[in-house]
Amino acid sequence: MMKMRYINKIVGLLLLSITFLVADGGNSGTEIVPKSGTSGAHFLSISPDARFAGMGNAFAAYQNKKASAVFYNPATLVYLENSDVFFGMVNWFADVKVSSASYAMRMGSDRAIAFHYRALDTGDMKETTIGFPNGTGKKFSWNSLAVGVSTASRLTEKFSFGVNLYYIKEGSGDYNLESSAWGLDISTFYFTGFNSLKLGMTIRNFGPELDFAESHVDYSDGVETTDDEDYRQYHIPLTFQIGLSYDFFEDNPQHSLTVNVDGVHPNDSLERVNLGGEYIYMDFLSARFGMYSNHDTASIMGGFGVNLKSFINQDVSFNYSVSNYGLLDYVHQFSIGYGL
Repeated sequence: MMKMRYINKIVGLLLLSITFLVADGGNSGTEIVPKSGTSGAHFLSISPDARFAGMGNAFAAYQNKKASAVFYNPATLVYLENSDVFFGMVNWFADVKVSSASYAMRMGSDRAIAFHYRALDTGDMKETTIGFPNGTGKKFSWNSLAVGVSTASRLTEKFSFGVNLYYIKEGSGDYNLESSAWGLDISTFYFTGFNSLKLGMTIRNFGPELDFAESHVDYSDGVETTDDEDYRQYHIPLTFQIGLSYDFFEDNPQHSLTVNVDGVHPNDSLERVNLGGEYIYMDFLSARFGMYSNHDTASIMGGFGVNLKSFINQDVSFNYSVSNYGLLDYVHQFSIGYGL
């Protein structure tokens, strides 16, 4: 009884939070100035799985039974049916590549663990300076990496809790410039008992500031200043996300239609609402849609997926998504899941 009282309090707070975020998600931004560009390590905010990218990254309350759950709501890892492997590739802007992978397995009926990594690689870029604005003839690259472990526990039949802990490193080896820190994600997942309605909450990228333990030369009107300056510390992209999920055909063996709505509160921009849905036919073919309500560039997303389990008796899935980022162009990504 005591445990249920605590869980009921948590659920009540989740409901109040999502009500506030959804109501505030349409804020025009006239009263609050967004803090765009005030955080770093933004590869942590790039959605690794094409499945959820196609659903507008409305994932907080989605019951993900795959290894990719570590990047979204790790509390749902307890619903793994078997050990699972995930691979993802994102073609980000300016030929930047973001890759990811995870492996998850059950530890008894009420626990699961996982291991995961994310990496960003800009490829070679042309070096330019004040003296050589058209290029010095040299090239450099920027790389980011996050490697971590996850654990999830089912506290009751309806409530589960998950945690990610990971090491973050980014910088440019060409300039001996490197920064590192640790990050923490906390999440919950709850079956409300009202038909298929679910609640979820995630706090992602909580941790200390990143800092380059080096100095740099600054310029004023193209003239070099006399003293070196230390690099300023910067936050990782802390995000609070809370959501609802509902399956309109929960008892239909041939059709599934899940709609998700999330309130998102990032530390470096305005609150927004992520809306997404997924239609699945015969556990084989999936079609997905999504949208952001209050984003500076992103608007509409979509995608599809195929699961070959019915044909080859092996849980293998392929997913693709495309996202419209306005003037920044479209983002295409692919992901593969493999159940062991």
